[in-house]
Amino acid sequence: MRYLMYCSYDGSSYYGFQSQKNALGIQEVIEKAIKNMTQQHVIIHAAGRTDKGVHAYMQTLHVDLSGNFELLKMKDALNKRLPEDIRITNVKIVKDTFHARHHAKAKKYVYKLSKQPLTAFQSKYYTYIKDLNYDVMKKASKMFIGTHDFLGFCQKVEGKPTIKTIYDVNITESKTTIAFEFFGNSFLKYMVRSMMGTLIEIGQHKKEMSVIKQNLSVPNRKLAGKTAPAKGLYLKKIYYKKVI
Repeated sequence: MRYLMYCSYDGSSYYGFQSQKNALGIQEVIEKAIKNMTQQHVIIHAAGRTDKGVHAYMQTLHVDLSGNFELLKMKDALNKRLPEDIRITNVKIVKDTFHARHHAKAKKYVYKLSKQPLTAFQSKYYTYIKDLNYDVMKKASKMFIGTHDFLGFCQKVEGKPTIKTIYDVNITESKTTIAFEFFGNSFLKYMVRSMMGTLIEIGQHKKEMSVIKQNLSVPNRKLAGKTAPAKGLYLKKIYYKKVI
């Protein structure tokens, strides 16, 4: 039986989602919990690999297990075996042809900035940069919308196409925080953090807004800003077709 699991996590204590040889990844922790519950050795397949220190409101993964499990009890049993910074939020039975990564149609990421110096309780979940011009950043962020070659805003991975579509950039602002939400069909390694690093340098008046169009037209990684810290980034949602 193939199961689709939704999970959320605080990535602060992990070296990304993927299992690591010499460090702890979230994948390893979830696989161990599943093995402890089912006595079955499994390999899970996730919708994407978040980097060290990146968080997730919704990550998805699929796993094949022998036997039938009551879904609610399965979720509760796994959460009892997981640390509190990783939570299974939902479990579904899916067709055995379903793949958590290959069948994902779109994703949302959100990057959170604090307008004020960080407290001890915010330090792992926001990025603070002094004296940013948020108005120019908001205007510049809309320039990412559309289908572009994002080679200049990522770390190149062989075999992965760099032409992606950003459907929308939504900005949520309060007196103390501002969040940039990127909705797209797919994302590349360090892509959102590179886009945010560029926006931050635009907000610092270190770069002009035109650098975004320039880098999308003739990709050059040197034109992008310094990659923004991982701690401000959250995988917010994975989208699939209604019928899985």
